[in-house]
Amino acid sequence: MDSLLKMENISKEYKTPYGRIKALRETSLEIERGEILGLVGESGSGKSTLANIIVRLIGSDGGRIVFNGEDITGLSEREFRKYRREIQMVFQDPYSSINPRKKIGYLLRECLKIHDKHLSEDEAERRVAESLEEVGLDPSYASRYPSNLSGGQRQRVAIALSLILRPRLIVLDEPVSALDVSVEAQILNLLMDLREKHGLTYLFISHDLNVVSYMADRIAVMYLGSIVEIGRTEEILGEMAHPYTKALFKASRDISATLSGEIPSPMNPPSGCPFNTRCAYRSERCSLECPELRSLSEGHLVACHYPLGEEERK
Repeated sequence: MDSLLKMENISKEYKTPYGRIKALRETSLEIERGEILGLVGESGSGKSTLANIIVRLIGSDGGRIVFNGEDITGLSEREFRKYRREIQMVFQDPYSSINPRKKIGYLLRECLKIHDKHLSEDEAERRVAESLEEVGLDPSYASRYPSNLSGGQRQRVAIALSLILRPRLIVLDEPVSALDVSVEAQILNLLMDLREKHGLTYLFISHDLNVVSYMADRIAVMYLGSIVEIGRTEEILGEMAHPYTKALFKASRDISATLSGEIPSPMNPPSGCPFNTRCAYRSERCSLECPELRSLSEGHLVACHYPLGEEERK
C-alpha cells in the first residue's frame, strides 16, 4: 500500500463534569495516495474526532501519525505548520465555516499570505481567480460577502479555500449533508473532477452510506470509536460482513428503516463487542470478548466474531 496518511492506535478521551468520554479507542487507519477513503458511521461514532486530529484542530492522547512518510505525531505547532498547507479540511456547515464579515477574495488571499509570504499581489490575484473558476464560480465572486451566496455557493468557496494552497490531502467532514439534494450532486461531481485534475487524496466522512459508496474507492465503517469494517467499496457492498454495516446500508436505502436501539454512551461503553447491545445475532461471547479486525479477503477486514452472517450465529 502506497500510503499518504497512516494512523496507528489513535486514542482520544474528553473530560466532562460527568465522566470521561472515550471518543477513539486505539483506532488505526491508512489512506492510500490518490484514493478516496469513505468513513461512515452514525453521529457519535468518532468520525469528526478522527478528522480533527488529522488536521491538528485537536491532539490525540496516544498513537502515531505518519504523513507522506514522515512521523508528524509529536511535532509542535510551529513544526507542523509546513504540513498544514498539505492537509486541508472542508467542514459540514458552509454558513459557519466561513467568516461572514470578510469578502471572498480577502479570505482566499489571506490563506495565501499565511503560507506564501513572498507571493506578489498579482500572483495572489491570479491564484484567487483560478481557485474560484476551478470550483465553478466566476472570479467576480471575490468581491462578494458570504452572506450574498447560497449554501451551495458557500460550500464551493470552502472547497476553494482548501484547494488554493494545493494540498495533498483534503478531509471532507460531511461536506454535503447541509445541502439540498440537487446541489449535493453538483458538489459531489465537482469534488470528483478536482480529485482527478489535481491528483488529490480525500478522506470523505459521512453518515450516508449511499453518498460514500458513490464517492469512495474504499469504505471504513466506524462505531463507538473503533473501525469495525474496512475494504474496497465493491467488496463492502457485495458482502457486508459486519451487522452494523448491513444496518447502515439498509437504513440508507429505506428511510422507514432504523437501527434498533441507540448508540451507547461513550462514557459507559458496553463490554465485549461495542455493537453487541444492538446486534440481533449476539452470543454470550460477544458481551465478553471484543473482536479484533481480521482479514476476510485481501484488504477486507472486519471486527466481528461471526462475520459470515446469521447462519454462523445459530
